Amino acid sequence: MPPKNILVAVKSGKEKENEIKASKLPKISGFFSPTVEVINENAKDNDSCEAIGENTNSSVTSVEMPTTSTSLVETNTATDTGEKKLDEVGKPDSDPVSNTILGNTCEDECKHSTSKDHAPELSFDTITSLWPTDRGHFMEQNLKDQTKRFIITNGHCKPNGPFKKDAEGRSFSEKYYHAVSKSGVKIERSWLCYSVVLDKAYCETCWLFANRDTWIDGYCDWKHIGEGMKRHESSQIHYNSCLVYEQWRLHGTLSEALEGNLQKEKKYWRQVLDRLLNVTLTLAMCNLLFRGHTEGTQAEDEGDYDEDERKVRKRGNFICIIELLSKYDPVLSELISKPKGKTKYMSPMIQNELNQLLSKETEKELTYGIKAAPFYSIMLDTTQDISKIDQMCEIYRYCSIEYDDNGKPKALQINESFLGFHRVEGQSGAALSEQILQIIKQRGLSISRCRGQGYDGASNTKGIYKGVQKKIIDVEPSAVYVHCAPHNLNLVINDAVKDVAEMAQFYDIVQRVYVFFGLSTKRWDISSLISESGSHKGVTIKKLNPTRWAGRYDAVFALKVRFCDVQKALAQIILCSSKADERNEATALKKCLENFNFVFLLTFQSKILQSINLVSKMLQSKAVDLAKAADLLKVCMDEMCRLRNQFEDVKKEATDIAQKWSIRPEFEKERLRTVKRHFGELCEDQRLEDPESLCRVTVYYRTLDIITTQLNFRFTGLHEVVSSFSVLEPISLQNLSDSELYEKASSFVKKYHNDVSETFTQEILSMRSALKGEISKVSSMQDLANTLIIENHSISASFPEVCTAMLLFLTIPVTTASAERSFSKLKLVKNYLRSTMAQERLEGLALLSIEQGTARKLNLSKVIDRFAEMKARKKEFQKVYKVYLFI
Repeated sequence: MPPKNILVAVKSGKEKENEIKASKLPKISGFFSPTVEVINENAKDNDSCEAIGENTNSSVTSVEMPTTSTSLVETNTATDTGEKKLDEVGKPDSDPVSNTILGNTCEDECKHSTSKDHAPELSFDTITSLWPTDRGHFMEQNLKDQTKRFIITNGHCKPNGPFKKDAEGRSFSEKYYHAVSKSGVKIERSWLCYSVVLDKAYCETCWLFANRDTWIDGYCDWKHIGEGMKRHESSQIHYNSCLVYEQWRLHGTLSEALEGNLQKEKKYWRQVLDRLLNVTLTLAMCNLLFRGHTEGTQAEDEGDYDEDERKVRKRGNFICIIELLSKYDPVLSELISKPKGKTKYMSPMIQNELNQLLSKETEKELTYGIKAAPFYSIMLDTTQDISKIDQMCEIYRYCSIEYDDNGKPKALQINESFLGFHRVEGQSGAALSEQILQIIKQRGLSISRCRGQGYDGASNTKGIYKGVQKKIIDVEPSAVYVHCAPHNLNLVINDAVKDVAEMAQFYDIVQRVYVFFGLSTKRWDISSLISESGSHKGVTIKKLNPTRWAGRYDAVFALKVRFCDVQKALAQIILCSSKADERNEATALKKCLENFNFVFLLTFQSKILQSINLVSKMLQSKAVDLAKAADLLKVCMDEMCRLRNQFEDVKKEATDIAQKWSIRPEFEKERLRTVKRHFGELCEDQRLEDPESLCRVTVYYRTLDIITTQLNFRFTGLHEVVSSFSVLEPISLQNLSDSELYEKASSFVKKYHNDVSETFTQEILSMRSALKGEISKVSSMQDLANTLIIENHSISASFPEVCTAMLLFLTIPVTTASAERSFSKLKLVKNYLRSTMAQERLEGLALLSIEQGTARKLNLSKVIDRFAEMKARKKEFQKVYKVYLFI
């Protein structure tokens, strides 16, 4: 029969007969003559009804049967022992937990009578509030831990009766609370409870901690309750529920009981992961291979030893380093000793996951720095890897201010951050620009903050109509394009060599000398032994750099200082070699080297490359700015102009070298080509017949003129960008008048109106007046920015637009040398042993290898947390209680 309301008769709705019988029954309140004794000796405030509910076992003393059938509930008179009438109970204190669970407050439950002759009527809510853990208050299927804690803390719901009878006159009895043995010993059934609301008996432990049982929802078959209790008490589900209940009661939760073991295991695996992450980071930064033929440890591979062939499987560097460290580290020693099949986090898949986690955290740190900067510039370049895949590197240039522990700026840093390689999807300018814009969007960067572009000068990037730089400028007009300065300088030398035939022949002879000695170990030993006896020990002949012309200085300089030693080695080979081809080749090379024209060109090219190589190396620094690059190019130009007037000095130096090997210091005279004179011509071609004059005009002057012309032409764009920032140059601030400076500032504001406001014109004049002494001490815009932003930080807040303009200037790139350096790392990471490496793994390893400084500063604890989120496992404990173990 469904439960009835204990105070108000409710229609069952099943059968008509039961409905008629139920309607004739007296009110349930007639069965009670309650004597509610509210005893709380320790309570100082007896006005709280909530205290009654929370102390059921002590406060609810008895519920006695009435002597007469009445509809009202009477209360005992308060005595000297401290008992109080129920009608004197006031408002309860606010308790969110109790209010949430019980659903009513004592203010709604307690109704008082103003009549002195009648006691107040005790409603349904008032009675049930005496048993706050009643099953009827919690109808939800899955109880929260907070609710379970409340039920366990507030005790069992065990009313003493009387209890509602069913249609057959049977009801629950308080004698069921105890089990009686044959000898009459009473043992309390702590699990058995009675719901006044539902008029059912139920098992509290199974209700809280079991997932299926009849006694969870309640048991009301009073005729067979004895058998039902015995069956339930002997069930495995009940046993498990009681064990979990005792754990909660004594130790809180099962997870708290296992807390010590879990914490110990958690600490152990965090230590393991910390070591594995450090090993992964070390291998990635050193560009070493991770895996070998097999990935099992030595203990696991003992059975793989082949005594016949005497071979052992080759393990990779990752496993070998772990085994080496395990000899000195107890944590790794325990990890290695685990049997095969146990969790070790050393498989190839885990290695890749650790690599990806480290690279993603490094990428996140770098991206955060770019986003924090006011502006950035994009630098890109492409190259082919070992798998013939065109890879595009992604590099961002930006300025950041480093702060000390006290929050004061200590340095102005120019950063060029590498964020990965990308497979080129198309070679055209439109395809490349679309891919670049998509990458910038995926990084969460705004193209509106891009202020510079740096490329190597390929036609698909520098094109003024369809190139990448044009496509980017169409999207963001302020993203100015600057051709890589070292690349441009390299092209200057390349043009000079291509247009002068004698120069091309000269470099061909230099390369032939290296090839002749380098392809034979015997000939190389001969040249090395002779070189060790010379004055320039350690300098050996070198091959020509195939791409960087400025880098050819090393080969030219080595041949210049080892000129006599090379001649000795060739002479020895000619005299002692038994191979005719070798003697003939040595004779031909010796004849070429003994020509004074070659010695002169050797000296001449050494001077040119010495100046250009120095400038080229300085331009490759990421700390160089546009103004400094322009100054370096000007120095190079001046040096070339000065060298044009030093023909005699170069000839004298070449003569000194030639005389050491008894070479006559005379230019070789060549047969002049004559032109047929036609009838009627009044004059004939006038040619230089002197070999020295011919060399001076056709080789010396011509080479220098090409270099100076190309220096002016190829760097026009760079000088235009520098001129737009001339208002910030220290020399302009010192020499220009206020009107001239104001005019330049106005032009700058007009060009970069989205970045600086009109107040820039007033700020630049005010800054010149405030820092006049400091400006006279600096020579570059970078030094001026450091003076204003770092050294005079307190006053920099007065010139925000000037600081913005300086940061903007330092953001514009000068060189793409960082991209070239990333290609060197690409060859180390993806070599012929790892030619099938996936693109994602390549990007991760390359990022850790190139951005080592950022990778070393990673918080490995956060990386371990991320790994734990990926590898969280859920374990069910005896199908009763689930423990979530997060490593």
